[in-house]
Amino acid sequence: MNKIKIKNIQNIWIKLNSPFKIIASILILFFSCISFANAQSPKYSISGKILEESDQKQLVGMEYVTVSIPEYAMGTVTNEDGYFAMQNIPSGKVRFKAKYVGMLEIDTLLEVNKDISLSFTLKKENFRLSTVVITATNNKAGQSTASFISRNAIDHLQATNLSDIASLLPGGLTSNPNLTNAKQIKIREVSADNLGVSMMNTFGLSIIKDGSPISNNANLQLMSPSVAGATTTLAGGTPPTGGTDLRLISTDNIESVEIIRGIPSVQYGDLTSGAIIINSRAGQHPLRVAAKTNSNVYQFSAASGFNLGGNKGALNVSGDYAHNTNDPTESYKTYERSNIKVLYSNRFFDRLSTNTSIDLVYGADRRRQNPDDEITKLHQKGDNIGGTLNTNGILRIATPWLSNIRYVASASYTSKKSYMSQLYTNATSPYSMTTNDGTVLSNRPGVDIFDNNGNKITNFSDADANLYAVQLPASYEGRYDIEGKEVNVFAKLMGTLFKRLGNTNHTILVGADFKTDGNEGAGKTFSQTEPPYRDLSAPNASFRPRSYKDIPYVKQLGLFAEENFRYSFGDHKLQITGGLRYDKISVVKDVFSPRVNASFEIIPQKLSIRGGYGVTAKAPSTLFLYPELAYFEYVNIDELSNEAIPESERLYITTTRVFDTQNKNLKIAKSKKAEVGFDLNIKQATLSVTGFIDRLQDGYSMSPTINSFRPVTYYAYQRINDEIVQTEALPVLAKYYTPTNNIQSKAKGVEFDLNLGRFDAIRTAFSINGMWIRNQSYSSDYTFFDGNSGTGEKNRTHIALYEKGMEKNNYQRFTTTLRATHNIPEIGFVVTLTAQAIWNESQWYNYGNDSIPVKYISKNDGLVYDFDPGRKDEAEFKPLIRQVNDKYYIRENYPPAYTFNINVTKELGNYMRVSFFANNMFRTYYKIRSNREPSTYRNRKQQQQFFFGMELSLTL
Repeated sequence: MNKIKIKNIQNIWIKLNSPFKIIASILILFFSCISFANAQSPKYSISGKILEESDQKQLVGMEYVTVSIPEYAMGTVTNEDGYFAMQNIPSGKVRFKAKYVGMLEIDTLLEVNKDISLSFTLKKENFRLSTVVITATNNKAGQSTASFISRNAIDHLQATNLSDIASLLPGGLTSNPNLTNAKQIKIREVSADNLGVSMMNTFGLSIIKDGSPISNNANLQLMSPSVAGATTTLAGGTPPTGGTDLRLISTDNIESVEIIRGIPSVQYGDLTSGAIIINSRAGQHPLRVAAKTNSNVYQFSAASGFNLGGNKGALNVSGDYAHNTNDPTESYKTYERSNIKVLYSNRFFDRLSTNTSIDLVYGADRRRQNPDDEITKLHQKGDNIGGTLNTNGILRIATPWLSNIRYVASASYTSKKSYMSQLYTNATSPYSMTTNDGTVLSNRPGVDIFDNNGNKITNFSDADANLYAVQLPASYEGRYDIEGKEVNVFAKLMGTLFKRLGNTNHTILVGADFKTDGNEGAGKTFSQTEPPYRDLSAPNASFRPRSYKDIPYVKQLGLFAEENFRYSFGDHKLQITGGLRYDKISVVKDVFSPRVNASFEIIPQKLSIRGGYGVTAKAPSTLFLYPELAYFEYVNIDELSNEAIPESERLYITTTRVFDTQNKNLKIAKSKKAEVGFDLNIKQATLSVTGFIDRLQDGYSMSPTINSFRPVTYYAYQRINDEIVQTEALPVLAKYYTPTNNIQSKAKGVEFDLNLGRFDAIRTAFSINGMWIRNQSYSSDYTFFDGNSGTGEKNRTHIALYEKGMEKNNYQRFTTTLRATHNIPEIGFVVTLTAQAIWNESQWYNYGNDSIPVKYISKNDGLVYDFDPGRKDEAEFKPLIRQVNDKYYIRENYPPAYTFNINVTKELGNYMRVSFFANNMFRTYYKIRSNREPSTYRNRKQQQQFFFGMELSLTL
């Protein structure tokens, strides 16, 4: 009987997939270790009260304060009297935390060798504290390299959207806060972006709000990705190849932000460059009304948290409105944003803490017609209206092995409507209304046309019998619309297990997540008689409407397991966090992502070293998995302008070719990250230094490939003696763009963050951070050259293929930011002076064989042939030789640049606060001379204009 059971278990194990085996192995090992643990190891309790000072200056208990011991994955929430209790705590030193919305977090070390009773009083997080933290703080050693940004830091910065806080990161540059263009954050990347590397960096940045990622995967608001590779979104907003538009995320109801730059925990998937974790305000807090303005933006916001009394929980309500004028001289270009958030939080059964929220957002890019523009009459608009339902929580189990279970579930719906209308000129081009490959239509719907030999020229199905070919007029007013209805669903469940085995602590995180992204919009629509203007860079290319409702949803399933191992010998601590993530994604292959972070204290509480290695992966979005078809129009005969033929007899015939642009061999983009660094603490001063290498492989882009040049035989006809005669059969190549994995990038550098602390004698704190970084990016595919090819069918050439990775783009920069923060707690006054320096910046190229192609695609049959250098001067092949511009061999070096900013915050009594900032306050501007073009002077790329603004807030 036992043999039969063992055999059944073996059969089940064999049938399991590899990821399930790995995660199951970790769990088996963990529970096996538990069985050998010392059952008599001492356990203690920690209890006490969390207090606050009331308006009557009395200490009262605080309800809903989160109390935790992170090392042991233990936690609880205070009751209505502020009381808490945690049992079964192993002996030793532990980090004790207590936090509540709007209050300064308690973070202290405790020696647990007996039952402990504690009492803490939380202070309000405002500008009357003796030490005000308005910079980004670093994570503890052994964890992912990350920066934590508090509510005070966000307020002092006067951020209008989430992207503004990037200036607080090491190497971050201050930008003037506005909402003019789509906002993104780049992590450890400074490329010149000729390949879309910067866009890929933002595409691989995961924005996680209240535990759920904000997805841009179903975004399809663009016009011509297949015929020209154009991925710019229509009428504003972030493109489908980039990340979330951070303009839509207001900072006014954010409690804190964590930006992970290093190797993230395996619980975070679908990313390559990093993650931004946003925690919304949850719990009771006073009503706060704020108004801010600068040269571009005026913004109003209000937020409050209500305790509903008894066991009914708390309700948070917030909203904001912002209006941006892109340029005072162009008032017809504007952007508007509105946000409303309602969040309910409560505790049930003393074990379950839950938050449920509804977010509503509206954003609108507008370009009204310029009253002086009578030539193009251009006007456009992009609306973004959406809502998100999110629920997340933690169930505290507190068993000897299972600490808690966390869950997140969210669903969002976003309606995007964009349009562009303008008067086209020089717009003459063919357009037929069919979407079927090989269809030949004339200007006579349903009528077959024959040549002089009786061969039928036209070719159409019954479905196309009522369609016809037209020649668009030289001038017409056209409009096209794109409607997207993005649906994003996410769910995550994970459990935390903890056990102490001797002197080692083991915390295991096991979980799974699922997400799906789709688009139910009507897609691209326009009048068939007034289609969008042809793309001049794509000969014979044409456009067709496309519905998004028929596109399959992109589905992702993730499984992950991670252990945090901590060992203490003496006062020295070793911490290792390692895990594995498995993702199964629609269409493309599965991917494994191992990650590990480790640290060791060399000198206890003084010096520790750390390092890590990990793989992250970003799934392709809907655009890359299900691209649109590529359409081409070829004119067979055009008699419309021949006045020798009666108008009723003139013929206009076109052939339509349609190609599927889907790349079924698309791979998942990966980033391999490695780090090493140290943390030094001397009295109040701290220094963190991190060296890193990030290698992006197989990044996504819309690009031509060997297989996207398709041979087409173009037939030309002419009327001779009242008969239609075929005069030519010309071979051409139809060129389209397809999803590829050609983006390769390597970034290496050093980050540092030195915080000297506050010198009480002068009431001033000093900090300096910075980054040296070098980025190299290139395309791993051939360089395709047809720069000498004509637009006419007779003037087409073969396509030259220059060696793979021919051009490598290098960019290097070293920046530092020095901040001096002076504060007077008694009057709630804080002023920060910032000196930002770019010490070194340069850009250069490395070239391989850039003068002679290695292969070519024949226009005659579309096949690839080796190129014979001996034939480069022949008339057929001479157009394939690209002209080499020697100036690109020259390195561009930019001189140092310095910018000085000031931020001031003053609290007026207990209810009012006023803030002011000025960027580039000394109005320092730089003109640089180009090494490549010595006669050319340019403004510095990162140069800031003088910019200022202020904010007034009331707390009631």
